[in-house]
Amino acid sequence: MLQQLTWQTFLVATAVLTMLWYLGVALLFYRGELLRLLEKDKTGPASQFKTGEPLPHRWESGVEQLDEEAEDGLIGSTKLPEGMDMIGTEDFGFAPGADGKEQQIGLVPDVLQEIREVFSFLASEDGSKKDFYGLMETVRDKYPKIGSNPNIGRINDFIIANAPFHLSKEELENLWD
Repeated sequence: MLQQLTWQTFLVATAVLTMLWYLGVALLFYRGELLRLLEKDKTGPASQFKTGEPLPHRWESGVEQLDEEAEDGLIGSTKLPEGMDMIGTEDFGFAPGADGKEQQIGLVPDVLQEIREVFSFLASEDGSKKDFYGLMETVRDKYPKIGSNPNIGRINDFIIANAPFHLSKEELENLWD
């Protein structure tokens, strides 16, 4: 039986049944709208929509018009608490502190870590001043711009405090050149 049903007859039957379904829904649920659409006389509620006039509203007669020029609004302007000011984002910032985040990350802490490793190597291998200069040369090559860093004094103070031998100021300056 199903072998005799072709695609063409299936599609035609589906189209006819779909049209009958939508016609039945339209007649059952939209009967009033269909009758108004089919009426010959165009006077009535449907003609009001075609004129472009807005619908009347009950509340239009009792509404007061607000003054649009009033700056403060209905309840006045807001007042900031005493001691507060409004500033722009370009005027806002944090002052750098000695223990701030920029002191904890960046070039100087990396160099200090390298120097700590140099000192631990010197302590474990019983290194001399000559070994120190050789190891510091690799640190200087790894961080070539550290000599012009504004925090070079902090690095030099760390070296003086932790070096197992005496270093003069001239030796520290020549260390970074």
